[in-house]
Amino acid sequence: MNVIGVKNVNKRFKRVQALSSINLDVRKGEIFGLIGPDGSGKSTLMKIIAGVLLPDSGSVYVLGEDVVNKPESVKKKLAFMPQGIGQNLYMDLTVEENIDFSATIKGLNIEEKQQLKERLLLITKLFPFKDRLARQLSGGMQQKLGLCCSIISSPEVLVLDEPTTGVDPVSRRELWDLMYEFAEGGMTILISTAYMLEAERCHKIAIMQDGRIIKTGSVDKILADYESIENFFKTLNKKTEDVKVVLPDIPPKENNSIKVKGLTKYFGDFCAVDNVSFYVKEGEIFGLLGPNGAGKTTTIKMLVGLLKPSSGRIETVSKKDIGYMSQKFSLYKDLTVEENIDFYMAIYSIPHRERKIRKAWILEISGLEKYRDELTHRLPWGMKQRLALGCSFIHFPSVLFLDEPTSGVDPWGREQFWRIIHKLSQEKNITVIVTTHHLIEAHYCHRLALMNNGRIVALGTPDELIENAKRLQGDMFEIRTEQLKRAKDLLLARGIYTYYYGKALKVWDHIDLDTLKEILVSANITADVRPKDINMEDAFVLYSKDEAIPFYIHSP
Repeated sequence: MNVIGVKNVNKRFKRVQALSSINLDVRKGEIFGLIGPDGSGKSTLMKIIAGVLLPDSGSVYVLGEDVVNKPESVKKKLAFMPQGIGQNLYMDLTVEENIDFSATIKGLNIEEKQQLKERLLLITKLFPFKDRLARQLSGGMQQKLGLCCSIISSPEVLVLDEPTTGVDPVSRRELWDLMYEFAEGGMTILISTAYMLEAERCHKIAIMQDGRIIKTGSVDKILADYESIENFFKTLNKKTEDVKVVLPDIPPKENNSIKVKGLTKYFGDFCAVDNVSFYVKEGEIFGLLGPNGAGKTTTIKMLVGLLKPSSGRIETVSKKDIGYMSQKFSLYKDLTVEENIDFYMAIYSIPHRERKIRKAWILEISGLEKYRDELTHRLPWGMKQRLALGCSFIHFPSVLFLDEPTSGVDPWGREQFWRIIHKLSQEKNITVIVTTHHLIEAHYCHRLALMNNGRIVALGTPDELIENAKRLQGDMFEIRTEQLKRAKDLLLARGIYTYYYGKALKVWDHIDLDTLKEILVSANITADVRPKDINMEDAFVLYSKDEAIPFYIHSP
């Protein structure tokens, strides 16, 4: 049964054809992903399906209701979370008040939703912050709260536009477990995402480009043919292969290592960073990973001089030799793209004779030449991130700090920027400290430090961290069966770590293949069980557990 039906939908904004002849069908209980580069039309299509925006032509039916002619008819049965951090929140309400208000405007009795609300707060780890104002939350925590506000009404159709941008992998996995449960109960979920590992969790996806759907398919079939959604996504457009990154002629940087010893930061009685120590070599790309609230951003703010440590020592370059892209504020939204670049060139005192060349370079590598006169607040999220990243290293600093620089950026944009970052490291010896929730990107770093509860809990190369995680937790297996929920409940009841992954289960524990098969057979569950590789997301989740054993391949 099709719950969402889109037929020949078109939408134009002045000179831009946002959608062209879109046809889409989504079945009941399906988790359907919209994947595509920035500006491909995903958000426009989702707004039309949610009844927020009208198409120029075509028809849209949701749950049998005509959304084009009667957009209000479906809204009680549908929940929509728009793209952008905090877009469906009221910043002067507390966490709990936002959730209660979202339930109230849907005509629900919040007492009937109390159990679900508490569960959502626990899963998202927002329960200790339920009395905190939304504007006082980090970007990732605001995203999690926005998702809670969307889910609280238990809608028949849930439309989520990049809901987990800025949300850490631990919370993403927990939220996906919740979405699978809702889907098992018949809820239909339409979701867009820039995380390709997350796209693999969908049942079906549609790839969008230039306002068109260019490919639709089952995730299982795509993974069988291409091994990953990331690989499949890149094969549909080869443009990154032809882009050459040429750096301006500047001498390589020197004496730009970073030494951190016993770094500690208190906010009142709360210890945000607890006795952190590490060393970053000259020209090294050093990844700082961890869940939301682990202390990563606070650590970076101390390193760049925006926060004064409570105690500890930092040895790094002077402020004028630092580049910094913050997690939240990096651009002036009421300035155009070009005006933002001009402003940063002035701030960094770039000589006038170099500004024209430097500006052209930033516009080229960020792919924003044709948007140079566009107000920044009108850009899609991913384009804003690309502009902010370009502005952060427009002066070619000795040390570059990037706090989630590619959050919301599509794979082509991320690949291009990582080419630039590697060239800055290899050719100009620029030292880079980067935080990211794209765990594919963790493999682009030379070394990683994983933080949790203000402390470094693991430090080493990506391969070293994965290998140690396997030693600690055991082997990984994938289970495919028609009795997915029953198999999951059975294994969890036996204390075997199991979680949903698309139309499959993943099992990660000290158990062998034959024993796992025997457990399923004894319960009359017919299943295909096969070994799988452990990835960085698995390692991240393991090290982020409160009871995890600290692991240092290299001394901090």
